Amino acid sequence: MKIGELTGHFFNFQRINRKGLSDKILEILNLYGDETFSICSNLCMETKCFKGKGQNIFHLDRFYIEPDFRGSGLGREILYNFRINISSMLNENVRYMALYPDPITSDPSFDSLYDMDIDKRNRRVKNLKGFYSSLGFKEMNSNKRYMYLDRYNRVSS
Repeated sequence: MKIGELTGHFFNFQRINRKGLSDKILEILNLYGDETFSICSNLCMETKCFKGKGQNIFHLDRFYIEPDFRGSGLGREILYNFRINISSMLNENVRYMALYPDPITSDPSFDSLYDMDIDKRNRRVKNLKGFYSSLGFKEMNSNKRYMYLDRYNRVSS
């Protein structure tokens, strides 16, 4: 039984910096497509996570819960546990998680609901931002469409 989907991209800035490739970060991010590039480059500007020894990031590309399972707290529990356990899952230290709170479909080939009525879309985005905010995510100052979480700042579920 499928209850949803959670996918993303991990960027190991600590390893990139250890290898002396910090000047190639934008080039590396650009390999992942426009949305990932935009979110992660804005996160880099916001947090300076590429500086010094580097801070690793995870771009949460898709978080989708099937409609029959929504409203039960299951999505909140999944994302909370993922946030808590991501470093052990990847066997790498992850400081930041970033995302674009976008209404999506169950079909990854037709991901975003850009064709929905603008008022309905704005309400859905507002609800998604509220959901992610309740889990500790905040809007990026550099681009209010995107959100991020600093895992070093503890937030309860």
